[in-house]
Amino acid sequence: MPTAGPVALEERLLRLETQDIARRVQRSGEGVLRWLSDARARAENAVIAYTLTRTIRRVLDEANDYETAGRLFDRFRTATHTGRYGFFNPMSSAPTGEGGAWSSTAEIAHWEDIEDEGEPDAEPPVPKDPTLFYVPGCGFILPPSPAQVALAFRLGEACGCETVIARHRLAPEHPFPAAIHDLADRYAALLASGQRPERIVVAGDSAGATLVLSMLLELRARKLPMPAGAMLFSPWADLAMRGWSYISKSLSNDSPFRMETAAFSARLYLGEALPTDPRASPLYASLAGFPPMVIHCSRYDMHFDDAVGLAERAREAEVAVQMNYWDSPRHHLERFRSRDADRSLALAGDFAQGLIAQER
Repeated sequence: MPTAGPVALEERLLRLETQDIARRVQRSGEGVLRWLSDARARAENAVIAYTLTRTIRRVLDEANDYETAGRLFDRFRTATHTGRYGFFNPMSSAPTGEGGAWSSTAEIAHWEDIEDEGEPDAEPPVPKDPTLFYVPGCGFILPPSPAQVALAFRLGEACGCETVIARHRLAPEHPFPAAIHDLADRYAALLASGQRPERIVVAGDSAGATLVLSMLLELRARKLPMPAGAMLFSPWADLAMRGWSYISKSLSNDSPFRMETAAFSARLYLGEALPTDPRASPLYASLAGFPPMVIHCSRYDMHFDDAVGLAERAREAEVAVQMNYWDSPRHHLERFRSRDADRSLALAGDFAQGLIAQER
């Protein structure tokens, strides 16, 4: 659960390490090279934090003019989805809509209805291989970027799985729990297509990891069979943001996100729900009956307290869990091409392949 301070967090982390649940992964590189990599990461974090804060302020400044605010938000979404996000001025001009972009906020908020191939309502084919059911993290309000989609397929390759990008409706047009219901429906459709749950591994990053956990709660409520396992990267499990890392990392460049940007996304997603609702913030839920889980996070990530808390909640529920963490100033370090990212994907791949091998 949320920590009282950094000392309490260190004690809890040590307890998890003693129980062989948490493990610090040795980073690649030494000396000057690692220092340069960390310096670059912190510089990128500062730019991203500035850009996100500036974007949100522009939207809020126009909050009373819904047409203008919507247009700004639309540009932000389209720039993210097409990979044209400009760090210093992401909304200085509207993208042209080329490359599969949608032309309006309403359309992009329904991105789950637009399939890569075939008709939107066509029955999905039965996967020939084990399936990675991946939910990209986009703060509940943005479509995934091309880099995020590419990462999901890299992870699927490491796991020996066919990757399915799990689409869902976006907030604020469709607030909680719409996305959760969409994901549970898509998982149920995958089962109905003939795929066995023992051949499915679910995964997500940041807010996507939140939705994965919330989906598992929904599957449990519907009495649907659980997948073989779950992989969570930099999970955001407490939308109330009560952990100490939310405060400490908001005051540094160790994380690209700040409490105000996270609060903006959480508020749009929650609608009228409380941030401590266990279905929205899985840190407050019982994880009984969940499949085996692996959690990857950076020690300097704003969501690190949540990762520790999830490992504890899993242990309390007698769910098999392994938490791997890095001393890296990168949020969701798997997004970046590096030896550390390769190591993380390899560990996740070993986890997934081990589960699938057991099923066989």
